[in-house]
Order: sequence, then C-alpha cells, then structure tokens
Amino acid sequence: MFCIETETIRMELEIVRVETLFLHERILPHLADRLVLEFKNWASLENPVIVDRNHIVLDGNHRTYAFKKLGFRYIPVCRVDYFGCGAQLRYWFRVIGNMKGMDDIRKTIADLGGRLQQVADKEALKGALAADCFCCGIQQGDFFALIRFRDDEACDAVSAYDTLEKLQGRLQEKGMKVDYIPCQHASEGGYCESLEETEMVIWTPQITKEMVVDAAKKERVFAPKTTRHLIPARPLNVNVPTRWLTEDVSPEEINQRFLDHLQAREMKRLGPGQVVNGRYYEEELFVFYDKKR
Repeated sequence: MFCIETETIRMELEIVRVETLFLHERILPHLADRLVLEFKNWASLENPVIVDRNHIVLDGNHRTYAFKKLGFRYIPVCRVDYFGCGAQLRYWFRVIGNMKGMDDIRKTIADLGGRLQQVADKEALKGALAADCFCCGIQQGDFFALIRFRDDEACDAVSAYDTLEKLQGRLQEKGMKVDYIPCQHASEGGYCESLEETEMVIWTPQITKEMVVDAAKKERVFAPKTTRHLIPARPLNVNVPTRWLTEDVSPEEINQRFLDHLQAREMKRLGPGQVVNGRYYEEELFVFYDKKR
C-alpha cells in the first residue's frame, strides 16, 4: 500500500477487486457507455477512484461501472476515511428551465402526491430542509417554498431522491429542461439572481453521510447526481497499465507491482485551484510523473 498523508487527510493507494466495490448512485447511461468505449482502447488508467473504508465509491461511480462492464478483475483506488478526513458531503441542485409558470409546477407536484409550502426567504428554506432531510425546496426569484411528499413516497434518503427524479422526469415530459449545479451556487452565491423568469432552482434533499453508507451497504443506489463529495486532496496520474487489471493474479502480487510502480515515479504536490489535463480541481493535488533520466 502506498500512503500519502497531509495535515487534513490520509490517502491509501491500493488495487482492489472490482467486485468488492459498492456504487452509491445509479449511472447515467450515456456517460457510462462513453467510458466503456474509451477504456477498451486505453493503455493505462490515469486516476484512482475515491472510496471509503467500507469500499463505497465516493467519486468514480461511472469508471467503476465501466470496469465491471468490461470484465476487469481489478481497479486502483484511493481510500479515505469518509467520516474523519475532512470530506464534505454536498449536493447537486436542479435548474429547471423553460417553465410556463408556477401553476404548472404546483399541479405536477400535486399529481405526485406532494404539496408546496411557501416559506419567508432563503434562510427559512435552509432551516426547513435541515429539519426534514427528505424534503425538497424551490427557489424562483423572491419565491421560496418547501416541497413535501407523502411519507409513503419519500420515507428515506433513497426514496426521497427517487421521488425527486420522478418529479424532474414529469417536468421534462412537459417540455422543461433540467440541468445540475453545485448546491453552493444557490445557497451562497448570486447565481439565482441571474436566472430568468422561466427558470427556477430545486433544492435537493439534504441527506447525511450515514445515510449514504447505510444505503450502499444494502446495495440501494441513489438517483444520478445525488451527492457531490469534496475531498481535501487527491492523487492524479498513477497511470496503471490496464493489462495488469485483467490478469488472474493475487491481490498481493498486483499490489506489490503497484507499489513498485509508484515508488519508481516522482510526485509533485500542487495547491488547490489547478487545471490538470483540462479539468479544474478545487482540492490539493498529488501528481505522479516519470523521473527524468
């Protein structure tokens, strides 16, 4: 095992059997199919998936699904302590576009057995969602409301997001568009002030880490784009040859190879806010690269 330890996090790099990992969200088919095609032609896997100590995938659900689909035996992981490493659980809010008015929204919610309960402002909405983590919220201009569904529809964390997925599906059937934004755009920034009259934000259920772990252990998966995990740091460019990951060898043998592979390379520590291979990273990075000869 190759370990990277900082003031805020301990990361354990290891190769594990793909079958031992638990996905916690349903995959988006178009993303998964694209990765399956890409991995067929890749000579190496650049970055490990992020998992917790219970083998629950926190970041990398689609890559893990693609590996299972392709019949890979092994996959590189970066294991962290979900509850003690500074990992933050955030959410993806929904932006509904091409609205035709709140009456249509109210009717769609009512058809699903729900109801709107208007609240005074953003802070009141935050408080209501914190008090009942199986509810959703609406923000549209100066209008804020709680969406309450029947207990038999949204009785736990997974069913709460399933009900939300039904709602957004109904809205799409009516010609509305659904996009995703990080939750802090709505709750902390001025994003919502720039929305048009035909747009609104749905605040999603504010579930807990315990709920994520409990559902994954029971192999109950959440709707796509439920969680957004912010990890203080992550390793990049481990570049494990994909042919290793298909071989019928023991975990001990492949992990010794992996350890030798990483120890033969250099590692550079980069601060937050870097762009690597075209992607922006908010977190601190530990980037592996080949030693100069």
